[in-house]
Amino acid sequence: MNEKIAQIIRWTSRVLAALLAALILLIFIGEAVADGMGSLNVLTLREQLMMAAFFIAFLGLILGWLREKLGGWLVVGGMAAFYLLDLVFSGTFPQGATFLLIAIPGLLYLLSGYSNSESKTFG
Repeated sequence: MNEKIAQIIRWTSRVLAALLAALILLIFIGEAVADGMGSLNVLTLREQLMMAAFFIAFLGLILGWLREKLGGWLVVGGMAAFYLLDLVFSGTFPQGATFLLIAIPGLLYLLSGYSNSESKTFG
C-alpha cells in the first residue's frame, strides 16, 4: 500500500476512534450522573452481556492507537458480539447505523495494521 494512503487510513482510524471513545464516555458519564452508579447493580443478564461486549469494543478504540491489530479485533469482535447478543435476546438486530459506525475505526485499524505488517515483511 502507498505510504501516504497508509498514513491517511491510520490517522483517520485514530481520529474516529478518539471521537467515538469521547462520545461514549460522555454518554456513560451523563447516564451515571443522571441515574447514579447504583443503576449498574440492577442490570439484567442481557444488559450485562451487551455492556461487556460494548466495553470490549470501547477498549479496542483506545488500544488501537498503540496496537492497531489488537484494537481492531477488539472493536470488530466486541461489536459483532453486541449484535449477536441482541439477536439472541430479542430476535432482531439493533436498528439504525449508530452501532455499526463504531466498527468503522476497528476495520480501519485492521486495514492499517495488516497493511503495515505486510510492508515490513515484504518491503
